[in-house]
Amino acid sequence: MTININSINNTYLPQYNLRRNKKNTLTKTASIAGSTAGVITALGLISRKHGIKIPSSFIKQPQKVLDVFKKLEFNETDVIKIASSSILGGFAFGSAADFKNIKAKAQEGIVQLAGNYIIPTLFAGAGIRLNKALNKKFNFPPITKPIQFAFGLTSLIAGVIAGNKVSKVINTNVFDEDMHRKLSWKDWAVQFDNVCLVTSVSNSGTKLAKMASRVIPAAHIIPGYLTGTKKENIH
Repeated sequence: MTININSINNTYLPQYNLRRNKKNTLTKTASIAGSTAGVITALGLISRKHGIKIPSSFIKQPQKVLDVFKKLEFNETDVIKIASSSILGGFAFGSAADFKNIKAKAQEGIVQLAGNYIIPTLFAGAGIRLNKALNKKFNFPPITKPIQFAFGLTSLIAGVIAGNKVSKVINTNVFDEDMHRKLSWKDWAVQFDNVCLVTSVSNSGTKLAKMASRVIPAAHIIPGYLTGTKKENIH
C-alpha cells in the first residue's frame, strides 16, 4: 500500500492552519483587551492622585469620563505607570490565551518596560531638568519650550539605546538568553508616546501639552499588545 504524503498534507494542513489562525486571533484579542484594561486602570489611579474624580460608570457617562482624562497632563512617573499596567495586562491576558509562549512574552515585556519605557522616560525627564540646571548655574542655555524639547528628545534617544543594553543584560542573566534583542523600527515607533511626553512637559500648562497628553494613553496600548502576542523565535 502506497501512502501519498501530499494527499495527507492536503487533508490536514488546512485544518491545522485554521486552528492556528483561530489561536492567533484569540491571542491578539486577549492581548488588546489586557493592555487596554491595564491602561484604564492606571488612568484611574493617576486621576485620583491628581485629585480628579472619575465617574463610576464609563458606559453610562462616557463623555464625562473622557472629559476627565482631557484635563490630565502626564509626567514621567505617570507614563511609567501606564506602560507598566499596559504591559502587565497584555502579558497576563496574552499568556492565558497562549501559555506555551509565556517565556517569550516575559522577555518581550522586560524589553518593552525597561528598554522602551522606564529608562527612556527617565532619560527624557532628566534631559529637561538638565536644561534648567545648566541655566541656573551658567545662565545658559535659556529655558525655552523649543530648547526644553530638544534636551528632552536628545535624552530620549540616548535612553532608548541605553535601555536596550540594560534589557540585554537582564535577559542574559535572568532568562539565560544569549541572543541579543536588537533595536527594531517597532522600538523606535513606540517612542511616539514619549515624544508626546517630552512635548507635554516642555510645554506644561499649554493647550499643546494637553493635546500631547491625550495621545499618551492610546499609544500605551501598543507595548502591552506586543508583549501579549510575542512568540518564541523559530530558527
